[in-house]
Amino acid sequence: MLGTFLICDFKRGRKYGDLGLPLGVEDSCLPGFSRRLVWQDQHSHLSCTTRKHYPVFAWETEDLLVHLEGRIYHPEEPQLTTQLSDLAHLIFTQKIDPRSRLAMWLLHTDGDFLLVLVHKADGGIMVINDVFGRLPTYVHLRDGCLILSRDLRRVTQMQGAADFDRMALAQYLLLGFPLGKRSWFTGIEYLEPASLVSISPADASIKVTKLHEFNLEGVEHHHRSSTENALNLASRFREACLLRGAGNGTRVVSLSGGLDSRAVAAGLRREEIPFSAATFLNSPPTNAADVRVASRVAEALGVDWHLFHPRPPQGKDLVQLLDLKSGANNLRMSFILPFFHQLRERFGPGMTYFTGDGGGDALGVSGPYRRVGTPQALLEYVIERYQIWPLDQVAALTRLSGQDIKAELAEHLASYPETALDRKYKHFFCLEVATKMYHEGEDRNRHFFWSVTPFYSFEFFHYAMNCPDRDKEGYRLYREFLDQLHPAVAGIDYADWQAPLSSLKFSLLYQAKNLTRRRPNLIRRLRRVLGRYDRVGPESNILGCLRDQSLAGPPLNQYLDSRALARVLARPQDYDKNQLWSLLTLTSTLAYYTCPRPLGDDFLDRDFV
Repeated sequence: MLGTFLICDFKRGRKYGDLGLPLGVEDSCLPGFSRRLVWQDQHSHLSCTTRKHYPVFAWETEDLLVHLEGRIYHPEEPQLTTQLSDLAHLIFTQKIDPRSRLAMWLLHTDGDFLLVLVHKADGGIMVINDVFGRLPTYVHLRDGCLILSRDLRRVTQMQGAADFDRMALAQYLLLGFPLGKRSWFTGIEYLEPASLVSISPADASIKVTKLHEFNLEGVEHHHRSSTENALNLASRFREACLLRGAGNGTRVVSLSGGLDSRAVAAGLRREEIPFSAATFLNSPPTNAADVRVASRVAEALGVDWHLFHPRPPQGKDLVQLLDLKSGANNLRMSFILPFFHQLRERFGPGMTYFTGDGGGDALGVSGPYRRVGTPQALLEYVIERYQIWPLDQVAALTRLSGQDIKAELAEHLASYPETALDRKYKHFFCLEVATKMYHEGEDRNRHFFWSVTPFYSFEFFHYAMNCPDRDKEGYRLYREFLDQLHPAVAGIDYADWQAPLSSLKFSLLYQAKNLTRRRPNLIRRLRRVLGRYDRVGPESNILGCLRDQSLAGPPLNQYLDSRALARVLARPQDYDKNQLWSLLTLTSTLAYYTCPRPLGDDFLDRDFV
């Protein structure tokens, strides 16, 4: 829903009225959303859907127009205007290949952004996203026509009839997200991080190139002690907190009982940036340990702490999440929306919401937990570790060959720039998963308020990726990192295990957890034999909604095998809640794009727990 929309068509040209998007339209999902025209000529149209307090900046000179969605955290706005204008002049007027200069600029620019530069004289356009792709963006490019949008739904609307990508559906059921550039639809790609989209009217060309790709084989800091690395990481992290906390707005840290959110709170506190902390108690209350620990962390830091009691998620929240993210978030995450409504009511839509996303990837062990000596071993381990639905059932549901699904995953892993197989796994763990899950999740948050995490500062992330895993074992580096930020929070329990990082209990539980990570399939089988997995009850609204959707027939049956789906619904006790939520997300997304209503009216006010 939010964000930049760009269309360029060299074949026939378009007028703004052709798009059916009148200025000032209020969005039907949340109040206060409007679209505004930024630029148009005979070939191109640039507009943006925004809300009050959402960071969108535009300025222009006689020759140039600069449109920035999101935030660049340094320098200050007057210097930023000059910097971007100089960059645009260099690209458009000196007629040089800009890629090396842009790549260098990206690696020295801390931000969550999508940048559009327009050369007014000839209509040339360049679009650049940040090095992590923090603002998910989708691209359709065919026959001289480009559609680029932060909202996937708008690309499908402009295309007309959109065809779901069956391999993407299979990858979603298997892993929880489509791989690489795949989106839900054939012909619509995910804009990769650090990409450059170049539009040149002079030769009617449109090109998409990648300016930077992370290679995680670096060993730059392996010779340093863990204490020195923790000190250097804390310094970079504090800088990231300072930059994201600048300004006069309200700052709220989403504080849980884990390590990542307390690190963010400690970093802000160390930089003397005022903020409040917010925690919610689930309904039913399954996270009481998190609440206790969050309260202790807030007390240790001396910050204002708020406890919220949101209602359970209901069908209308599932529909809202579909409206916001067009299927890019698992509908299980709809539980967070009532909390966000409460936060916005308490602190206002101008607040900045701080999360700890990415902390465990950066400071925890990111390699495989068993030896992967061959590409086949790597493939099998990735499937074991991340699978939601077993491969044979994914194949049955999507009517694809299991071998074809595996072959595409193997090819994708092989495409990573690392040569060592354990580092390819690290790339998948720290970058692939982050792009498709963490960044899409934070993008959901931005429909309510601006959402940031200091763990995706390039300087911090790059340093952390070059620290040795031996120091990250047992969270030793993380413990020293927290000590550098605020020693008091390092000694508070980790809520999941109710033990501090330095305790013998934590060490034993960590080692036991690592054993389960070595053989995930074995642990799954044991849990099923022992009945120790999270199931839904026979009267669950998750099941009721799945059954209701399964009766819709076409077009659902066009993409999912009706007999395989019927077998699942006949024995729901064989599946855990995560599997059924993922299946419901998939079926609801299919229904969202092809049916009048993704959920029946009877489910809108029912609880989904």
